[in-house]
Amino acid sequence: MSLSAILIFCVANAGLLFAATVHFEHQKLERREVHIPIQDFSLTDQSNQIFKFQSFKGKLLLVDFAYTTCPDVCPLMTVAMRSVQDELKAAERNLVHLIMVTTDPEVDSPAVLASFAKRYRVDLSNWSFLTGAESSLAKVWKNFGVGVKRKARGLVDHTPLTAIIDQKGVMRFAYYGTAPDPKMVLRDMRTLVSQR
Repeated sequence: MSLSAILIFCVANAGLLFAATVHFEHQKLERREVHIPIQDFSLTDQSNQIFKFQSFKGKLLLVDFAYTTCPDVCPLMTVAMRSVQDELKAAERNLVHLIMVTTDPEVDSPAVLASFAKRYRVDLSNWSFLTGAESSLAKVWKNFGVGVKRKARGLVDHTPLTAIIDQKGVMRFAYYGTAPDPKMVLRDMRTLVSQR
């Protein structure tokens, strides 16, 4: 085998190893019980309407941070959120609101978010997709402890967070990783509902 062939073989295998490592890392999930008050904020939803966090006190909020052109983690997070929504009982739907906060406002306009919601066939009666000025979003990201780093247009590194906010506006559960198990999320949400 020539030296160039050996190098090509090594590079190819290193790439496979790296890909396998990244894939494995994405499968890890960390669940934390926390107590982080969330400051009030206003953003714009997929219908180009103002969304005020304060208006949803009294409800449980399931929030994730994602963006529409994400090639890996975000679609899985969105599917998990959709599964939670599908499993909510009729009485629970009035108590729960789901929120996706974009990590890429450069691309994710209200129209793009509306198209994204339609693609995943979500019920918008209790799910909002939020965007806004980067300066406004940065405050929200910081409050939730979400790091965001733009790599290129439509490509963003960010903390893969899904969180449950209680009826008083306090983050109580934080799930870090590809996507939390919907059954685990529902169990945690129902625990908070029973504590009302």
